Amino acid sequence: MKSTPATALRTPLLLAGLGALALFIAGHTSPIALAQDDEGADDEGGGSGGLLDIDIGDIDLGDDSKGGEQSATYEGQAAQDAANYKAGTPVYITHTKGNISVRCTDSDGIQARINFSIDGTKQDAMQRVGNGIGLRTYASNTEGKVTSNVPGLQSGVEAIRAPLTVNLPRQAKVSITGGDGWIQVVGCTGTVKATTRKGGIFADGVLSSFDLSTSGGDIEVALDPTAVITSSSRATATGGDVILRMPITQKGNLSARGAEVAVEHLVNGTNTPTTVQGTLSDTGPSISVTAKGKVTITTPR
Repeated sequence: MKSTPATALRTPLLLAGLGALALFIAGHTSPIALAQDDEGADDEGGGSGGLLDIDIGDIDLGDDSKGGEQSATYEGQAAQDAANYKAGTPVYITHTKGNISVRCTDSDGIQARINFSIDGTKQDAMQRVGNGIGLRTYASNTEGKVTSNVPGLQSGVEAIRAPLTVNLPRQAKVSITGGDGWIQVVGCTGTVKATTRKGGIFADGVLSSFDLSTSGGDIEVALDPTAVITSSSRATATGGDVILRMPITQKGNLSARGAEVAVEHLVNGTNTPTTVQGTLSDTGPSISVTAKGKVTITTPR
């Protein structure tokens, strides 16, 4: 069966100097992957052209009146969709150089985009970095994938901001690997797994399990009042605090450890200022919460 090609878009928007300087620059198209359109191929992203066509040959980011180089900002977008994702199957998202926002809605397929912003003093270097930013999405009957490519800093490039936004159906099983940014997962009704090094993690929804870890931020899990954790779950913040908001009726074996621990739920077992461990209202899945700082387990708002 012939797959339906998804869309891929890369659109540079603006090169703007500080103060009153405004420089417009050209569009470009350089997707990481084009659509497979062979008989029986899986659904992947395809390419389409940029929106602007402006000559930048005469633009000069040379020295300013004080003898320094003029700073500027280059903005654009890389986007790619995969329409054939089957709701309820796993989705693996990898984006190690920027923030990640995953939104589960009443939609079909996978939609992913990076709205990037590059600060620097050399237009050629900034464009090379922008041309190198891209996405690859993949979908089949068994899984979906979103992976990104964001180049590193180079001479003439001062900063790169490349947040990733992914839209999924509510029933997705989400697995996210981050790096130097925060992770947000909103509105999902399946399972959420997420790990990052530097940023915090926020997850909410009617989740059945969660597995969240960060070494450089806080974690908040805000379960819906109707959510029921049915399998082992954990939240580990080795450099921050953890807040878990879960229904008072949740069953299971709870382990909460931190510099300071406060639990609203009734726990039959150990209860000290730094450790609360034991059975909730009845036996059930294990729920582990660990933090360097404060652990707070309370009910949904």
